[in-house]
Amino acid sequence: MRADNFFERKWARVRDHMRREGMAALVLSENGRTRYVSGYQRYYLGTYLPFVHAAVLTLDAGPVLLLPRHIMGFAEECVAEKVVEFPLGQEGKIDIVARTLSDLGVAKSRIGLEFDFVQYGFMVPLKERLREAEIVDASPMMSRVTAIKFPEELDLIRESARMVGKGMAAAIEASQEGVTELEVARRSTQAMFAEGAEAMNFVAIRSGPHAWRLSPLNTMRRIEKGDCVQIDVGCMHQGYTSDMNRTAVVGEPTDEQRKLLRVGQAMLEAGIAAVRPGVRGSEVWRASFEAAEKAGMADRVTIPFTGHGIGLGLHEEPYIFAGSDTILEENMALALEPGVYAVGIGGSRPEDMLFVTATGHEVLTHYPYDYDMLASR
Repeated sequence: MRADNFFERKWARVRDHMRREGMAALVLSENGRTRYVSGYQRYYLGTYLPFVHAAVLTLDAGPVLLLPRHIMGFAEECVAEKVVEFPLGQEGKIDIVARTLSDLGVAKSRIGLEFDFVQYGFMVPLKERLREAEIVDASPMMSRVTAIKFPEELDLIRESARMVGKGMAAAIEASQEGVTELEVARRSTQAMFAEGAEAMNFVAIRSGPHAWRLSPLNTMRRIEKGDCVQIDVGCMHQGYTSDMNRTAVVGEPTDEQRKLLRVGQAMLEAGIAAVRPGVRGSEVWRASFEAAEKAGMADRVTIPFTGHGIGLGLHEEPYIFAGSDTILEENMALALEPGVYAVGIGGSRPEDMLFVTATGHEVLTHYPYDYDMLASR
């Protein structure tokens, strides 16, 4: 497929960062990053093995897309200067990467690889093959590249946020006494697919004790009256993710549950209010944490971060935590999700997505926090 202006602007940004880092070439294999430069993504698994595919970009050529034989036909939907067949065996892969870099005239240059993704067992023989090259970590650079979104990316994230709102509404509606966590997850997932989501990136329904234990998997546990049901869902739209969390109480909340929910909401609102260009991530964390301190619940803040960047991945830079020195910039996309948990009571971790704008922020997810309404079901 012929490159459009959007891809050309993304390549220009990547190359600008490469020049700053002194890199002559970049070899990418992480899903989100290969999609960023070529439009190609393989499956929707964060743990998918590296170098099943790859994209090679130099300062004046590429991307060259390396794809396994059975996927070569999909290249017509991608944007690449050239497509090369990528074998399955490790030795063959290393040979193709080395030959591609040699053909591009950069095999003896400074080459960036993703140290946060490439396995050690692949990295060592690749370095051995490219003895005359300087292999450096490109992951921090790529995190900086993708942290600031283009207008087209903001539009895609906004649409992904709209879809996740439909998934949240379906999950809240399904969270009734006797319904299993898996059934709630199914209905939420169905709603997001019906809106046009291309994949689910996260669906976690945590009821009763699972809410304060932060259980990672949906189960056949049936929701009981009085349960806190923590709903954390997200989908993907054209490569861009969404993430949203609400807590419902089935039946009338106890005073302790109601306080827990409202403190979580106050933490989120305080964090959102602090978001604007020039603010450090630690300042957003502090604003959120102080809301818990004011309510006497600082000891129930057990999650070490308040939020994270979002976009090509579910969790990206910047991370919002006590020690974060990251300066927020216009066109960053964030998901703030402070939480308070109490054994025997429940968990409250409301989460909203937002953009950093020139003058402050724009909240993207709008499902209500009307706990009286939730309690009435």
